[in-house]
Amino acid sequence: MEKMYDVAVIGAGPAGYNCAINFAKQEKKVVVIEKNNLGGTCLNCGCIPTKFLWQAAKTKQKISKSLEYGIKANIEPINFHDIITKKNRLVENLSKGIARLLTLNKVDVLKGVASFKSNNTLLVNTETENIEISADKIIVATGSDCKSVPGIEFDHKKFISSTDALNLTDIPKSMLVIGGGAIGIELSSIFSCFGTTVTLREICPQLLPNEDGELAGELAKVLARQGIKVEVSCQNTLKDADNFEKVLIVAGRKSTVQELNLKNINLSLDKRNFVQTSEYKTNIDNIFAIGDVTGKGFLAYTAEQDAVNVVENKVSTDPIPKVVFSFPPVASVKDINFDNYKNIVYKKSMYSSNARAQIEGERTGWIKIAIDKDSQKILGVWILGANADELINICSVMIKANMKVQDLSKNMFFHPGLAEIILETIKN
Repeated sequence: MEKMYDVAVIGAGPAGYNCAINFAKQEKKVVVIEKNNLGGTCLNCGCIPTKFLWQAAKTKQKISKSLEYGIKANIEPINFHDIITKKNRLVENLSKGIARLLTLNKVDVLKGVASFKSNNTLLVNTETENIEISADKIIVATGSDCKSVPGIEFDHKKFISSTDALNLTDIPKSMLVIGGGAIGIELSSIFSCFGTTVTLREICPQLLPNEDGELAGELAKVLARQGIKVEVSCQNTLKDADNFEKVLIVAGRKSTVQELNLKNINLSLDKRNFVQTSEYKTNIDNIFAIGDVTGKGFLAYTAEQDAVNVVENKVSTDPIPKVVFSFPPVASVKDINFDNYKNIVYKKSMYSSNARAQIEGERTGWIKIAIDKDSQKILGVWILGANADELINICSVMIKANMKVQDLSKNMFFHPGLAEIILETIKN
């Protein structure tokens, strides 16, 4: 069987399904091919399930603090299996929502494994048949997968990936987490909150190796106060792995192009096996790549923007906020030309000085803001504290709009609100 399309999209994660829908809105005949569940890593084993577990842990913390408001509450023993069941139900419902969006936009969906026969032809192996698809334009959006450390393979029992961790039905008594990036910190925080004894190890000199050093250092202290043993500059991360019930390895992401038969079309890959692109274009005129498979972002929301950009033939120059869901969360955003500014001043305010933070019992944390001394333009913001994940969006907009110190006034910030800390930091 052979089918003809204007556009074929391989992968139905945030990049793939959004790309398919956007092309369909341009009245293109579109097919999206996915070998697993709709939604990709983000929905099925990444952002969404992780944040559900984080919210469950946060709720437990809130109940534990209820006595601060004169409310006595006792927490029954945690049934982690029930939490995972509710998480799975949420993921299933959201996946059905994606399916409805694809149907409404008249996008054909094929469940199967796609590989290249030629520059314009794909072979799709489904459970029941092999289908040949021809398309004028092909978009590779196959995402990424969990990466282990040299010499260790995931056995999905003791040595587990982040995907495995999100499907545990019992709370481990102890866990060694290898990797101090966002995923390692988030899962360390979640399981520690539920009662697991956690050791977090990072080979680099700080957690969040590409992040502001002061923010990373303060986060390490916060994690330690919560009972997580943090070790950085750790060269032998598996030195006592036998002492832990689970060893969670979160050592980054790896490419997923091995099934695409790219040798058939001589598609260029980089040294890490990710697809080489320039403004989403590959070395083949009608083939494009977006999202994690390019090895550039590994963020669901940048993948979604890639989906828009490749359809509209544009490139983003927006500041990109980054968030880690610890307790409290940390977040940051910088002007894309931040490193070109030479005369920068930094200002900082504590959460403890804010009325809303006092009311909510969220006194831990601070906001640091970078300002160009010459133009007074806001260049960067780093936040450790409650609602950092939402406050950073305000800061992204300010930086995108090239706002200066004098552009902000008290009239713009509701009282009492955590966002007032942003204004207080900039104006002090």
